[in-house]
Amino acid sequence: MQCLDRISAQRHDPGAVPVVTLVHNERNILPDFLAHYRGICRPSFLIVDDRSTDGSREYLAEQPDVTLFRPVAGSTYQADKSRWRSELLDAHGADQWCLVPDLDEHFVCAGMPGRDLEGYIAALRAEGAEAVLTLMVDMYADAPLETHEHPEQSTLSLRDRFPLFDGPAPFPDGYQMRMVTARVGSRYPTPGVTLSGGARARLFYRSKAPVSDLQRRAAERFLRLDGRVTPRLTDRPGQWLARRLTRRVLDGTLNNTKLGLLRWRKGLRFNGGAHKLSGELVMSESIAVFLHYAFTRGRAGVEYIASRGQHADGARAYKALLSGDGLARSPVFQHSKRYDGVQSLAGLIRDIPKK
Repeated sequence: MQCLDRISAQRHDPGAVPVVTLVHNERNILPDFLAHYRGICRPSFLIVDDRSTDGSREYLAEQPDVTLFRPVAGSTYQADKSRWRSELLDAHGADQWCLVPDLDEHFVCAGMPGRDLEGYIAALRAEGAEAVLTLMVDMYADAPLETHEHPEQSTLSLRDRFPLFDGPAPFPDGYQMRMVTARVGSRYPTPGVTLSGGARARLFYRSKAPVSDLQRRAAERFLRLDGRVTPRLTDRPGQWLARRLTRRVLDGTLNNTKLGLLRWRKGLRFNGGAHKLSGELVMSESIAVFLHYAFTRGRAGVEYIASRGQHADGARAYKALLSGDGLARSPVFQHSKRYDGVQSLAGLIRDIPKK
């Protein structure tokens, strides 16, 4: 059953890169989103407006490269967001390389800005890849999270307003790459690994389990971001052991894994967000990054997300932030870094390995 109705002129350009996303009351960050993707490729935006009331729909309807859709009566974000994406990708992105960001995510890959997205896709084709593992890197400022606001008519870009992120750090403060469990892999075989860590782990989730020297050594050896995206058989015993040893420290932490760029195959389905796929695609051994601007509307924005309850686990993490003092503190810590271009992401992002 069709879940979407088109509500704007048909402006899709079959020769452009499909950029499929969903929007709900995010008018304040729409100009930065559109500008970023126009800067890295020739995009054709296919956007679902989920009943916005803040002018997002009207703003998008005026854009020359945006085709706008809305859910049909009875279709909801919580129940159908994966179907919304798949419906648009099946209709407009089959057998094409497509970008599938959220509205607060800016895709970057190794080699930018000298190499644009078209050049990166050409290298992916040469590698024989069909999808790119994409790490969510949360962006922030040195100020309390409750004051992280980005006005609609801002003279600053999101990048300038929120220039900081968590760089590589020792376990458990850094980022980890773990094999998915057999249960998850049987339902969603792509990708075969999951990413975690960074600011979202520090802010949203912090295990109280003590970290032993053995756990730290196992993680630093087997759960590093320079491991293979598609583990070999010889990699699996060490990764399995490290996952078991660090389970109490890491289980429950939020998922940083996205499939931000992929060659869409008709009939595929995401698990919900663009985290896991129902079919098996060949993964690149490169890792891209989504610069993730999660906090742009201050305390009121977090309260709205928590009340709407449509993020992971009913917005559990946002509710936890509201119940503690996390919003009143700056997220900066000793391994925070300033983003001055893709080269700043060394240790988190990586190019396609040379043969």
